[in-house]
Amino acid sequence: MYAIQILLIGWLSRHVHPLRLSLIQFFMTALCSMLVALYLEPISLDAILKSAGSLLFAGVLSTGVAFTIQIIAQRDAASSHAAIIMSLEAVFAVLGGWLLLDEQLGLRGFLGCGLMMTGMLLSQLRRSKA
Repeated sequence: MYAIQILLIGWLSRHVHPLRLSLIQFFMTALCSMLVALYLEPISLDAILKSAGSLLFAGVLSTGVAFTIQIIAQRDAASSHAAIIMSLEAVFAVLGGWLLLDEQLGLRGFLGCGLMMTGMLLSQLRRSKA
């Protein structure tokens, strides 16, 4: 599904204004998420108010700004390159948590991040003609 989303965003961003595409994507995601939450989750105004800061940060900065920039950048990037870069999201999240939030990362985690980064870099090297 992630690959389909990358391909669709790559194609749509060339045919629809990126900000409009971003707003449509946010609206549809919010609507679908709200419908599922109303059916499966207990929703209380008190819980929403207590977590308003985190919700706003995640919704506006982490999602709103990041996905909008992704859509704008993906308009001029090959879908294969975008997929490789976005597959490293987990690596950068782990490293950011380790550097900025003092989260613990073991040797196995560092090796995994290193292998993913190495794979991404190797996939971008051009093969020499033999």
